[in-house]
Amino acid sequence: MDLSEPVLLTAGGLQKLKQDLVRVQARRLEAFERMKEASQPGDIEDNPELEQAKEEVARFDDRIYELQEMIGRAQIIAEGRNSGVAEPGSTIEVEDGEGETTVYYLVGAVEADPSSGRISVESPVGRALVGKQAGERVSVQVPAGTVELTIKTVR
Repeated sequence: MDLSEPVLLTAGGLQKLKQDLVRVQARRLEAFERMKEASQPGDIEDNPELEQAKEEVARFDDRIYELQEMIGRAQIIAEGRNSGVAEPGSTIEVEDGEGETTVYYLVGAVEADPSSGRISVESPVGRALVGKQAGERVSVQVPAGTVELTIKTVR
């Protein structure tokens, strides 16, 4: 995680991170309580419950730090600006060389979900599309080779 880069998020994505933070903080508190119970006098040596609780607390602490960092560096994507130029928050319809049409929604890496069409602006396809307009063609190097895409619409 580059601590100097903004984290591109939709307003909904920021809200989800905040909800995740609250949930993880609650789970950390539960793990801490288990750690306290497991560390009662006489139970400290060779205590697998204590070790497990300590590991959970450490994992939750790491995740809390990560979420707080992302929230602190959040840059909200302006959705629905419809500038005609592909940018974070744009919905782009593309056609490949075989006439297959795909719709992508450009988001930041945190919210990327390629199976639902939400692609990161940092992905190969996302990088190729950013700054482009309807009618332009892009070549994208993907694991399967080079893909030629024609941009049909940018909303």
